[in-house]
Amino acid sequence: MKNPTAKPARRKTVSNSVIGRIKVSYPRINLLLVPLDFSGKSRQALRYATPLAQKFGAKIALVHVLEQKKPGASQAGAAVVQLKVEKERAAKRLEVTAVSVPPELRGPNVVRVGNPHDEILAAADKLDVDMIVLTTKGRAGFKRFFVGGTAEQIMRHAKCPVLSVRRL
Repeated sequence: MKNPTAKPARRKTVSNSVIGRIKVSYPRINLLLVPLDFSGKSRQALRYATPLAQKFGAKIALVHVLEQKKPGASQAGAAVVQLKVEKERAAKRLEVTAVSVPPELRGPNVVRVGNPHDEILAAADKLDVDMIVLTTKGRAGFKRFFVGGTAEQIMRHAKCPVLSVRRL
């Protein structure tokens, strides 16, 4: 039998609970950057970025970097035309790839020319991204020691968090 003079048990409200406090302290993620080289393995990063963007209500920006080749003096004009064609082709491929991202999560697509890690970091700064999601090739030994992987360089120099998805 219940005691009529007993005080009812206090219930915690959501705002006073630990869960309520954690939700308030989540970092705000508005834009994720996913660098793509159009390989199947690089699309793994996009598969990880999509649920993250849904969870945080963020947009996903895609970036592709064309490595600039130094032409000889006689090929300079042709190289400019070729580069323009390659940029257009890469932009179209980014648009096709962006179709796999839900429309409400799509951000800008960017094509840049130059050294991949430098250009990805420059794009991240220019777009003011909150996180970079990328895949790693898993290069090892002397080659990685002397060359340094693109993902490793991005992780070392990025001003925002980097989520590295290991290629399987």
